[in-house]
Amino acid sequence: DNTYSLDELREWEEKIKRMLKRNESLDYVVELKMDGVSCALIYERGRFISGATRGDGEVGEDVTQNIKTIKSIPLKLLGEDVPEIIEVRGEVYMEKSDFEKINRERLKRKESPFANPRNAASGSLKLLDSRIVASRNLKCFVHSFGWVEKFKFDTQWEFLQKIKLWGLRVNSYNKYCRDLKEVIEYCMYWQNRRESLPYEVDGIVVKVNSFSLQEKLGATLKSPRWAVAYKFPAHQVTTVLKEVSFQVGRTGIITPVAILEPVECGGVVIQRATLHNFEEIERLDVRVGDVVLVERAGEVIPKIVKVITSKRKGNEQKIR
Repeated sequence: DNTYSLDELREWEEKIKRMLKRNESLDYVVELKMDGVSCALIYERGRFISGATRGDGEVGEDVTQNIKTIKSIPLKLLGEDVPEIIEVRGEVYMEKSDFEKINRERLKRKESPFANPRNAASGSLKLLDSRIVASRNLKCFVHSFGWVEKFKFDTQWEFLQKIKLWGLRVNSYNKYCRDLKEVIEYCMYWQNRRESLPYEVDGIVVKVNSFSLQEKLGATLKSPRWAVAYKFPAHQVTTVLKEVSFQVGRTGIITPVAILEPVECGGVVIQRATLHNFEEIERLDVRVGDVVLVERAGEVIPKIVKVITSKRKGNEQKIR
């Protein structure tokens, strides 16, 4: 589940402490929340046998051949003590520099650019030609496991240290925290420095370290109770709406798209934003020539949050 403030993070801890009937502090593992594509990797006696996307949470896509082209995913685990079978979960992502390079090449070929690195990673992973996937320079961090046979981990931190020895790639910025105070310090540190990372992150995942406590806490229908994501605040900037283009989807639905005066937001130049539908245009009362507040919060393309009506000059045009 997501939290959007430090108070919500504290409330989450209070709630799980009540469920566990304990007053003493809990220890946690904190990890950068990668903005990529979830994948499951299965190893049998140390050999990689299959890879799948998460899909709808129950049925994913078999992307085994494409996963084999990702250099940071080993085809064979190291060491003598590897489990009989282990399914690890990770995030396949594309670095910002590779994303920009691919988009430059696509524009040269008069192809539409990818909206963001996550889309580029997702599109690449589903390609039918593994040679193209190999050229896209995808990378992967492993962060958890689905199941394991003939092996036992007691804590998340122990799991991360162990899989590193087996040759699986783990994010070096993962951190063990003795209490929530250290968790909050970590969240604030990366909230202020996320632009310095070579890849996109949209928050911090906080996990109860002990697997026995994780088991006691269990899960709701949609998410584990023992983990929570602290989401970074959205990036917002103001710019001018120059024109509106209308995209017609496969089913005939018309989507209005705002063409903006290019503006930098969170290290990315924004030139377009979704207006969703005509009801949204009416709700915002947005017009061509308006100064608008644009938000980028990990969406496929940014969105217009509101019109700065105080900046109106009177020559703005209603959108037909």
